[in-house]
Amino acid sequence: MNLEVLKTENLVVSYGDKRVLDCLNISIYKGEFVGIIGPNGTGKSTLVKAITNIIDSHSGDIFIEGRENRNISKKERAKLVAVVPQEFSIDYEFTNLDIVMMGRNPHIDKKNKIGQKDFDIVKEAMTLTNTWDFKDRFFNELSGGERQRVIVARAIAQQTHIILLDEPTSHLDIHHQLEVMELIHLLKKKRNITVVAVLHDINMAARFSDRLILINHGKVVADGTPEEVIKEEHLSKLYSMEMIVRENKILGKREIIPLRAIKELTEKKGINIHVVCGGGTGEKILERLKSLGFNVTAGIINEGDSDWEICKILKIPCVVAPPFSGYSNEDADKNRILINQSDYVLVTSVPFGIGNLLNLEVLRNIEKPIYFYQNSKIDIDYAQGKAIKLLDELQKKENFNYIQNYDELLQKL
Repeated sequence: MNLEVLKTENLVVSYGDKRVLDCLNISIYKGEFVGIIGPNGTGKSTLVKAITNIIDSHSGDIFIEGRENRNISKKERAKLVAVVPQEFSIDYEFTNLDIVMMGRNPHIDKKNKIGQKDFDIVKEAMTLTNTWDFKDRFFNELSGGERQRVIVARAIAQQTHIILLDEPTSHLDIHHQLEVMELIHLLKKKRNITVVAVLHDINMAARFSDRLILINHGKVVADGTPEEVIKEEHLSKLYSMEMIVRENKILGKREIIPLRAIKELTEKKGINIHVVCGGGTGEKILERLKSLGFNVTAGIINEGDSDWEICKILKIPCVVAPPFSGYSNEDADKNRILINQSDYVLVTSVPFGIGNLLNLEVLRNIEKPIYFYQNSKIDIDYAQGKAIKLLDELQKKENFNYIQNYDELLQKL
């Protein structure tokens, strides 16, 4: 059975009359890496401040390792929970060794002075974070990434079972963001430490977290694995932007691709466009047409093709053929049905070989306006001249048009 190490019950935190956390209920278990995500101003950092007792809760309870937070002294809490803040600044000239040694303060009193054991713990923490080499330099001389590693070392030196990260990478470049997150993730694996990380970078959160908690207006909107939480229906409205959610095949993780916060407007609602594409040639225009409100279909596309993936993500109806196979007459019939239901046909700069030549052949008897994207940099004929012959035949039709770019098509529509 998983051991619950951090819990909130109906937690309410207010700033004046404004409720920032509104009856928040979360449970964190031993050894988890939990990412807390959500739009700005929804209470993520407030949760960290409430747990560390920097701000008072209006009502509700917080339990740390089974103990009520309000009954835990500041020193005892520092033995249970360490914090890595967004940034840490100090006015005095402390060496990095001094800063990390501060992590031992909760364990030092009149009976327990700083000793060799504390020095060994600090050295181990700084070695783990690759900060030991500049132990004698002043903290304020370091770069942002180096400072953050020192603060992580200080948290490690506290030897707590729980580490809270409050947007620890928000002021770092991408290299140092990744460095800090990899370090924390390694620490969690090596020492079975529980990590609760408030993160504004959704992709970084999905990459390193075992579980994600999505918060909005001080309440939990979604709680589960990254695969369960990173969904377009959860995120697009909360963040008020258009996005694509897809699998990163290299990392094996969900990721979002932000597209636009300001939606393009069109007066052409209810227009049906069928797109003949493949090999990634349709990705951009499929998304744009869908975003503009057109009714979009596509085909024929092989399953596994990147254009097929975009259709799947955007829920665009398309005719799908088995992977690595040529198209059948049955596929062509299905494609013809979608084309006949459309108002316009767009052919991208997809290369044509023997396998997908049916996509051109089916256009012979189509009387709908056909727009062919002509890209001189791409040789489209890989069918021993058959594609060029079909194009020459199609060009003679009055409904056939060449376009130089997709904006030209949108202007015509």
